[in-house]
Amino acid sequence: MGGFILTKLKKRKTILPFLIIALSWFPISAKPNSSLKDIQQTITGTVVSENDQMPLPGVTVMVKGTQNGTVTDFDGNYELTVSENDAILVFSFVGFKSQEIAIDGQNSVNATMEEDMGQLDEVVVVGYGEQKRSNIPGAVSQIEATEMEKNPAPNMTSALVGQTSGIIATQRSGSPGDDYSNIYIRGIGTTGNASPIFVIDGIIRGYRDFEQLNANEVESVSVLKDAASAAVFGVRGGNGVILVTTKRGKEGRMQISFTTNLGIQERTNEPKYLGSYEYAKLYNEALVNQGDEPFYTQEDLDKYLSGSSPDTHPDVNWFDFLKSTAAMQEYSISANGGSEKVQYATSLSFLNQDGIVPSNNFKRYNFRSNIDANVTKTTKLSFDLSGRDDRTNNVAAPELFRWLSSERPNKIPAIWSNGTYSGGPAYLALPENGYRNRAIMAFKSRMQLLQQLPVDGLTLKAIASYDKTFQDQKNFLFPQIPNYSRNSDGTFTEGPIGKTELYQDHNDYQSITLETHLNFDKEFGKSDISALVLYTQTEEKWKFMSAYRDQFTLAIDELNFGGAANRTNSGYSGRSARRGVVGRLNYTFDDKYILEGSFRADASEQFAPGQRWGFFPSGSAGYVISKESFLEDSEVIDFLKLRASYGVLGNDRIGGARFLYLQSFNQSGNAVFGNGDVQPAIVEGNLANPNVTWETVKKFNVGVDANFWNRMLSVSLDYFYDKRTDILGSRNLTVPSLLGVGLPVENLSRIDNKGFEAVLGHQNRINDDFKYTVNANFTYARNEIVFIDEPETSNPRIRQTGRPLYGQYGYVSLGLFQTQEEIDNAATQTGNIAPGDIRYADLNNDGVIDDLDRTFIGTSNTPEIIFGLNGNFTYKNFQLSYLFQGATNVNQYYGGEAYWPFFLGTSPAFEHNLDRWTPDNPDASEPRVLIDSNSNQAGSDFWLQDASYVRLKNLELAYNLPVDKIGDNFLQSARIYVNGNNIYTWTGIEGYDPENGDGRGWGYPQLRLWNVGVNLTF
Repeated sequence: MGGFILTKLKKRKTILPFLIIALSWFPISAKPNSSLKDIQQTITGTVVSENDQMPLPGVTVMVKGTQNGTVTDFDGNYELTVSENDAILVFSFVGFKSQEIAIDGQNSVNATMEEDMGQLDEVVVVGYGEQKRSNIPGAVSQIEATEMEKNPAPNMTSALVGQTSGIIATQRSGSPGDDYSNIYIRGIGTTGNASPIFVIDGIIRGYRDFEQLNANEVESVSVLKDAASAAVFGVRGGNGVILVTTKRGKEGRMQISFTTNLGIQERTNEPKYLGSYEYAKLYNEALVNQGDEPFYTQEDLDKYLSGSSPDTHPDVNWFDFLKSTAAMQEYSISANGGSEKVQYATSLSFLNQDGIVPSNNFKRYNFRSNIDANVTKTTKLSFDLSGRDDRTNNVAAPELFRWLSSERPNKIPAIWSNGTYSGGPAYLALPENGYRNRAIMAFKSRMQLLQQLPVDGLTLKAIASYDKTFQDQKNFLFPQIPNYSRNSDGTFTEGPIGKTELYQDHNDYQSITLETHLNFDKEFGKSDISALVLYTQTEEKWKFMSAYRDQFTLAIDELNFGGAANRTNSGYSGRSARRGVVGRLNYTFDDKYILEGSFRADASEQFAPGQRWGFFPSGSAGYVISKESFLEDSEVIDFLKLRASYGVLGNDRIGGARFLYLQSFNQSGNAVFGNGDVQPAIVEGNLANPNVTWETVKKFNVGVDANFWNRMLSVSLDYFYDKRTDILGSRNLTVPSLLGVGLPVENLSRIDNKGFEAVLGHQNRINDDFKYTVNANFTYARNEIVFIDEPETSNPRIRQTGRPLYGQYGYVSLGLFQTQEEIDNAATQTGNIAPGDIRYADLNNDGVIDDLDRTFIGTSNTPEIIFGLNGNFTYKNFQLSYLFQGATNVNQYYGGEAYWPFFLGTSPAFEHNLDRWTPDNPDASEPRVLIDSNSNQAGSDFWLQDASYVRLKNLELAYNLPVDKIGDNFLQSARIYVNGNNIYTWTGIEGYDPENGDGRGWGYPQLRLWNVGVNLTF
């Protein structure tokens, strides 16, 4: 009988965690337990800080073990009704140490909270664990959610820029749904994939999973920059790691937060095109400069100037057919709370962002639910679910901005005088002519079981994660609005409908991660030891299918309604797997001496048997000098720590290529056999390389952290040096193409990357009403090519070895020729040279300007230096926050349609082209104008522009309503605010955003955002 009862109990225990999760919502709205005493007692009190005795608003006051609680008002006062006179109150507030005070029958309980000096005892999330900030020997930066929430930008990557050191970021596009920033940690150190990996709640996930997070879901972001912090990610950690921790539930009564944002977007910058009148005059001048007759008559010029004949003499700025503003709205609701047994945090958000192109729209739904259940005193179960549905809609023309920027203003009107459309670029922007739609649906799950073992300090953690993502693309081109051409007699003829086509594809991706952690954490007197042993494995699977048809006769966007003659389809699938074993040991003595060693052994099926396992060790040390007796009583130095690390990491992301150790064969084209039987052709791919392996990065870092004058000033400095070898490449430049087959991929290149970082912080409280904080960060990272595949050349100045990666090469300009005599006495230039043309330097002194005179002229369009300055000013209930962000040591080459007048004889001209050389304007900023291309358009530093900038990235003014005066505890807080993103930019770049990397002006422009919002907590 006893055995039967025991068996029944065991079965019930297996479903107990699920019952607790399912029932966790009931206590939220339940009435107080009837077993509580009937005594109702009102407790009041005031909470102040220990250092300055200033009142602390927003402190959470909870009755321990219950959901009963409140928060202090602006004056630090609180009022709370309790049911037991022996209850214990728990006071907690960010930046201060939590404390517990027993009521002991008192009616008034005041609290003095001790400030967490420099937040040194704050727990920081690191790889596969947490560490006290003061005990971290590696280079780790952390960004709090409150700072990211002040950035109204819809993409999470934009919220990181300028917030902390070590992050080099550039936003290349403002296209809704694709307005992400390219993020590099401490710059670029490889010719391959240089982006970091993103770890969300302990699971490695994709770039888009991070960028499309809602800021209200995030608790903190940690940036792992050196070997000590990132080595536990082994073969995937060579480019650094960004760790995201989402919000989790806390014991206490439910708190519901609702946030709404309404914003207006506009272009940060745009080219200033010449109108038809000035364009035609400049065009005539260009013809005369090259010895031709003017094309436009005075009658033409008069009509352009008066606008009297818009059909024959139009004046069009094609960018005017984009929207000048675009709306954006965002809504988010979250609930947080729980009991002693179960805590929960759940959120739901919706983003609706329009673009400046008609019909361009991005919608995103985010859902997240994190539940933690204390199943027993030693067992904790966590269950996380999240999902995202994002949908992007665009016009059918994929290169709309290319055509908008390439058309002259007087070629054709956008709309004829009879109200019909011409076939100009504006016609491509009509949403009725088709679309490009993309839908991404992502489901993420994670379950964790944490078990305390009988050995004191020893815990076992098991994690299982399952992710599923679907992506569907559908592009339909079917013009439904006709376009017309004008005949010489003034009548109009309808043009052909043009090509009709439909392309569709479907991606199916899934990932399964399994992990087992064994953690040990225990103090032995003055010694603190923590250790980790971990096993992890990940399997990824993907499937892809696509189909295409054209010759649609009906506006029905389904494949079955297209013609059969040119139909095509394709498909493939694949899988990959990784395994890893991680070990880490951290030893701290007397909170003063810190030693840490870690390793990861990784295996990847990308490489040949016998080449699949790699070992990645690291070691680090820290010395907290301020713990020494001669500094313990210092009135200046609060905290001073030296740290250093060295280790080896890897990078196995090889650009989509797989199984490089095997000979590849590809399907390409068709072959005809016998009587016309057509079969797909198989061609030989690149030769195999059985020895190919991952990139190896050796990282060295030394740093210092310090706080001074009671944390009024904080300083953090780092120097780093990375040596990367085995970078994948092919000898395409040094081996003749006569071989007749693709060369194998080899571990060829070597690149060094070094630099330094600095972070300064200052905070102060002037009086009860006014306080402020100011923080500045600076990052410098320069890479150098040690070896890369390049042929021997008679011009050593264009060799990349010893230069920065992606450097720019061309001629050195010496200004403009002023006279024919200067031309005659100079080296022979290419083309028909005349006064007003660019003069190039004869670097090899052979009297001829040719390829032997080309040289390194500037760094790439990824900045080597990036910096930020942010701060907060709080006066009573008002708060002003700002973020200035900038970059330098960065260059952008502009040419073609983006900068040169009459490029290819068909492109527009710009206002800056008016400052061209003429005999009356010898000090012009640009050469004489020409139609035909000559040496002026050769690649040179004349067109290489300094893309440095300083940007007022964010600005926010907020007001916290004094809800405590309402007299209703239902509304806990209310905050209204106005803010902006990309507000103003100081730069030498004209017509384009300095971060836009498209040198021909084809990119979607960046957007400025003005936003108003409200946040309510109930």
